[in-house]
Amino acid sequence: MNLPVTEHLIYISLILILICATITDLRERLIYDRFVLVGVAFSLGIHLYDHQHSWMEYILTGLGAFLALAVIAIMTKGGAIGGGDIKLFAMIGFAAGLEGFLSIFILSHVLAAIWIVGKKLFSSQSLTRKSELPFAPFILTGTVGTYLYMII
Repeated sequence: MNLPVTEHLIYISLILILICATITDLRERLIYDRFVLVGVAFSLGIHLYDHQHSWMEYILTGLGAFLALAVIAIMTKGGAIGGGDIKLFAMIGFAAGLEGFLSIFILSHVLAAIWIVGKKLFSSQSLTRKSELPFAPFILTGTVGTYLYMII
């Protein structure tokens, strides 16, 4: 599929930001707001310039992702998803729109589930419902996988 240059710019910037977020998530269990703010500002700037799709789709997807995941976090008292992951998924919604967001969201969760099953089967460490899992690496991998699928 022939992607416009702007889509390449958005996905490459997302991947670079997610690499930084993955490093801080693995080291410090933190995802800095500055990563998310740069990603949102850059992608919305590209969308305002490009006019390929309605910029409202990106705004609604980003806000919808943020609100839906925040409600889940509140209902589960933070046990299902962390605040940094919510912000990353919102950034992805602003950048990739609904179709890209859903693809990345589903792929990252499937990859995390595969990793958890593998860890339970092949590791002596026990995983419980209380075990914390840095999720930024899976979001990064889901984004890379979605981008590769789009360009192939």
